[in-house]
Amino acid sequence: TPTENHLLGVKPRILVCFMQTRLLPARGSSIQTTTMNEQRQAQIPEALPQAPCPALFLVGMDLHSEKVQLCLTSWQHGSDPVRVRSITTTLAALESTYRRQIPAGALTVMEASGNAFATVRRLEAIGYKAKVMPSDIATGMAPPDRVNDAIDAYHIAVGYARRGTRMEVWVPSPDYQDHRALWHAYSNAVKDATCQRNRIWGLFNAHGIALRSVPGPKALRQRLDESPGLGDEARLLIGLCIDHLEHDLKIKETIRRQIGRIVALTPAMRTAMSVMGIGRLGAFALMAYIEDIRRFPTAKKLCSYFGFKPILCESGTDTGSKHLSKRGNAAVKALMIESAQSAMRYGRQPMHKWARRLTAKGKAYNLSVSALARKMLVALWHVLMGHPVPGCEAEMVHVRKVALAARCLEKGHLARLGHASAMAFALAVTRDLYAHLRTMQAKEGESASESPQGIQSKEKESKINS
Repeated sequence: TPTENHLLGVKPRILVCFMQTRLLPARGSSIQTTTMNEQRQAQIPEALPQAPCPALFLVGMDLHSEKVQLCLTSWQHGSDPVRVRSITTTLAALESTYRRQIPAGALTVMEASGNAFATVRRLEAIGYKAKVMPSDIATGMAPPDRVNDAIDAYHIAVGYARRGTRMEVWVPSPDYQDHRALWHAYSNAVKDATCQRNRIWGLFNAHGIALRSVPGPKALRQRLDESPGLGDEARLLIGLCIDHLEHDLKIKETIRRQIGRIVALTPAMRTAMSVMGIGRLGAFALMAYIEDIRRFPTAKKLCSYFGFKPILCESGTDTGSKHLSKRGNAAVKALMIESAQSAMRYGRQPMHKWARRLTAKGKAYNLSVSALARKMLVALWHVLMGHPVPGCEAEMVHVRKVALAARCLEKGHLARLGHASAMAFALAVTRDLYAHLRTMQAKEGESASESPQGIQSKEKESKINS
């Protein structure tokens, strides 16, 4: 009997036809004949479900700053979604539109955009599931002459149905989303300050005034006053650039201090600094994108997330050039390369010596640094998972790094935490991280004292003292 549905109308009757073939026995024979349908039913176990998979409601969302285009589809696994209706609404009326027109249990998929994460949290607050997909999930599906929001919303649903959850984008928590925004602001402040320095150097150089390096704003203004050959327009332009440089440096310092406060008060970020070469900026940037290390089941997954894996390009007998993947945040990847360069230069641990041996054997320097950066990410994964890692930095070096971040805290804040100074705070919060090393050293000392050599040394010391 057809059933009524307020979204699909009358449910159509599904006709299932089986071809029946009856073999006619010879005249006078006693052979029993059965139909093909009866034979098929006899072969199928009763435990296996014979009904098709139920259809799911899948909503493709084309999200803009104000307008929201929805495409409600009916979808079964293994097939493309079937369009049911298109809905146009606004971001302010999103919740009311879902309550009135979207069935409960529907899954919403959208492209990664500026307000995608906030929209996912809004939908989850009213009981709807939502996922964020890469921004290129619907690329190439629509012909060039048929592009609008309704078509894009349907193609987003089709892209999810074809690719599945392997392309899903992690939705950060509100705090870590703000951490990412803070890291982007710091990166932009560094770029803006560098841009202004280059402009100032170019303006001085255009008028025959050589600058070996661009100093701070105060020294630049003094150099500007000591250059009488500059015209009024040149002085005006250089003065404006110096003002912009001073403003950018102030923004950079303010954000840097805020990053130091966050790192000092976040246990995972403090732990990340135990890896040689990773300071407070590196720990903050890495953890802003990692957030929860348990979402990476292996260290290889973490390296792949940040793009530290080689590109595989093989076809037949041809082998293309292998280079690092372009996945991952470019600023974080550059910061990891800088950390690896520092660790390769000053590190004394086995993995640092291994990287230097690669260079000594003729391997390109950049390849050695990239390989070391990947090993540092592997060590970071083990440290954050709580595994004892021999590649951790020396305890006092790590304590000094944490103390440097804790200096960004106000003295009143440290007093409320029960610590008199930044160094006391660093010693207290890093004590548990190296507890297993102290236990191992104590056991080694006891075993050495119980050995024959240890007993002889004790006897010699007692004779000398006597």
